[in-house]
Amino acid sequence: MKNIIMKILKSYILIFCVLIIVAIIVLPLMLTQKFIIENKAEQINIEVKKEEIDYNVKYRTINLLHKQENKSENVELDEYLVNVVAAEMPVDYELEALKAQATVARTYTLYQIENGKKHAENDICDDSNCCQAWVSKEKRFERWDSNQEEKWNKLREAVYASAGDIITYEGKPIDAFFHSNSGGKTELPINVWGGSGYPYLQAVETVRGR
Repeated sequence: MKNIIMKILKSYILIFCVLIIVAIIVLPLMLTQKFIIENKAEQINIEVKKEEIDYNVKYRTINLLHKQENKSENVELDEYLVNVVAAEMPVDYELEALKAQATVARTYTLYQIENGKKHAENDICDDSNCCQAWVSKEKRFERWDSNQEEKWNKLREAVYASAGDIITYEGKPIDAFFHSNSGGKTELPINVWGGSGYPYLQAVETVRGR
């Protein structure tokens, strides 16, 4: 009988200790994390959405400068983006990753049109050292061993599935820099290019998906 009572007491003590740990450590951490997330959301209002001002209609076509040939071409925005995504990301990546790349590239393009104008009457060029990369369909097909049309259609699906989606800050397209590898953590733009920085681009750790 005594042994049974001792076992019951030990069980109650163990449960009590667990509750104390939760109350002292786990609960405050959860509340703190929630506050941090909410606080950041208040400070940096970044959204991915189809804008009330439909940039996809406002800029249905753009003037693309083929820098090497020094020739200008009037192209549909999303058709241009298919060539951009083809140059910027491997086609065997997941469709959602390609859609995200298309959204970032679209945002970057519209920001350059609204704020850049590096090339006089042209909106953007095909040089990654100046604007963002672009590759022709023919050149990309040369590098694919098989299923070229299927792969190209996958890129077009990614672009058109995200049509009109852009990343905004205070209702306007952000300057959407992107990169292939951050080394585990992004850097503040002010530390790379100087200037006053961008409130919507902050240093964050990057976690590789499983």
